[in-house]
Amino acid sequence: MPYFAKSHEMQPVFGLAREKNNQLYYKEYMNDKGIFHFHSQIELYFIDDGEMEVVVNNHKQLLRKGQMSVALSYDAHAYKTPEYSRSSVLIIPSFMCKDFLDVVKNKKIMSPFVFDTNTVAIIKEYVAELIKPDTNSIKLSGYIHIILGIILDTLSFENSHKPADTDLASQILFFINANYKNEIALRDVAVHFGYSESYISRYFRDSFNIGFNQYLNILRLKNALQLMNEKHYSITYCATESGFGSMRTFYRVFADEFGCSPKEYMGKVKT
Repeated sequence: MPYFAKSHEMQPVFGLAREKNNQLYYKEYMNDKGIFHFHSQIELYFIDDGEMEVVVNNHKQLLRKGQMSVALSYDAHAYKTPEYSRSSVLIIPSFMCKDFLDVVKNKKIMSPFVFDTNTVAIIKEYVAELIKPDTNSIKLSGYIHIILGIILDTLSFENSHKPADTDLASQILFFINANYKNEIALRDVAVHFGYSESYISRYFRDSFNIGFNQYLNILRLKNALQLMNEKHYSITYCATESGFGSMRTFYRVFADEFGCSPKEYMGKVKT
């Protein structure tokens, strides 16, 4: 059963906090676990010790010390430590790597993992230089290009139908996140951005590998779960407060994701 199976994880959601903090980012972790999510930045994830289960889109792999994964713009990804891991992540905003994005435009990675430890070690050496506090902007740009250049030489790519307009993708996701608790439909998104419903529907699915209505319900379900876990509110309140206009829809979406009813879920939480 995949790591993001319905009984364990919901469908990927937009990394809103990451998208707002659109800066170069590096951090080290101990026994990390990250939910299935996506954002416009490129994410390089390194296994520095131990083992880590990594999912990128429909690819799943147990990575070991000295290996890494690569998630391009809007690639859904998640991490889980089976027993023990030390890891680190480098997140590169799209405005800092436009040349790389032009090269991989309309392409996807055939396998997003780098298993050769020598290659990863070389990349990590450049990362170490990149994150030094006294690195000037010219060196910063140079190190980023070298790192991504090595990745281009190492991984294989194939053509994809994913749209290249990452700015529009981000704007759509921000709009949905700001309005999902209200009565919002695909036509509202289309009108707001000046496109036809059919174009936005196709664009959304091609960009995020999920339909608009399904993604909208996932956001609402995520919010309802947060309210339910506080244990202060009725199930009906949690559903309606999260934007569900119909309890029938809420029960159907909940059962699809968790394989049980909300009442059964709450019973398990209490125990």
